[in-house]
Amino acid sequence: MVSDRAFTARNIAVLREAQGALNVAFGAILSAYVGVSLTNIDNHPFDHPTLARFFLGVAGFILCLCVGNSVILRGEFRLGIAFLMLGAGAAYMGLMEARNLGFETAILRILSTCWIVALLGSNAVLTAINYLHHRDRT
Repeated sequence: MVSDRAFTARNIAVLREAQGALNVAFGAILSAYVGVSLTNIDNHPFDHPTLARFFLGVAGFILCLCVGNSVILRGEFRLGIAFLMLGAGAAYMGLMEARNLGFETAILRILSTCWIVALLGSNAVLTAINYLHHRDRT
């Protein structure tokens, strides 16, 4: 029989690998959308500082989302929530700059929401699996 600690550690390792792939997939989708949007506005002059602020907002969102999720997996929920809130602020800043650039912000909001739900939902599934595995062992 696998010990409870080993079971949880293996599940977390698998989840981290899966979430890494999820991050790459959503990052690729986001990059593709931004590339298409920039191509559409390529024939018009746009503000380079605004574009830089947009990318900083997106980078802040991604960084805070990934770090917050990792911290939550370690069980540090307050710190994880703080990172997620900071990430939400960065995402909002990025969305405002995207709007100034002429992007379809609804697509960015949907993509961000799906990403957050996928990461936190996978954490919830891991928690449920661990709970079901350990509930009869008390």
